[in-house]
Amino acid sequence: MALGFIRGPLDVRLLLLYILARVDYPIQEAELLDLALCDEAVNYFHFTEALSSLESTGHVSQNDKGEISITQKGRSNGAICEDEIAYSVRLKCDRSVAEMNKVLQRRNQVRTAILPRPDGNGVTVRLILDDDTGNLMTLDMLSPNAHLGMKLAEGFVRKADSLYSMLLDELLQGQENKEEPKSDKQEEV
Repeated sequence: MALGFIRGPLDVRLLLLYILARVDYPIQEAELLDLALCDEAVNYFHFTEALSSLESTGHVSQNDKGEISITQKGRSNGAICEDEIAYSVRLKCDRSVAEMNKVLQRRNQVRTAILPRPDGNGVTVRLILDDDTGNLMTLDMLSPNAHLGMKLAEGFVRKADSLYSMLLDELLQGQENKEEPKSDKQEEV
């Protein structure tokens, strides 16, 4: 292996468990590889070998989208051995994982889907915005074709927050000074 603190296959597996225990959401293989390259001794071949080994032993799993997450077995076994990873490597990982968690959170809170319409006329573009507590907005839009639908979806991913704020402003414009209607349960005094 090249110069670095990672010395062998076991170190690479421990590094992957350390990283996966700290990411907040399932992660794509390429994203995990980027995080694992925090040490100069790790390369693609060592990474794929270690990931395959961890998957075959039940320490990590992949969902139907190919996203990787740590299992409970991986979490407990990794926690026991994480002090074996050099402190400087853990610090680099922690910084990188913090940045990746922001990206993963955004990806999980702003989602889109292009759905074929049953009548065959265009596609439905579903735009979804969530926050930590749940769904803020789901909007379905008609698009004449999938190509334009993809452009709408890409625009939503870039501007979801500002679109949501603008929609709220438009819906509430002029409502601040109006009295709220009294409900049936409120009694006039």
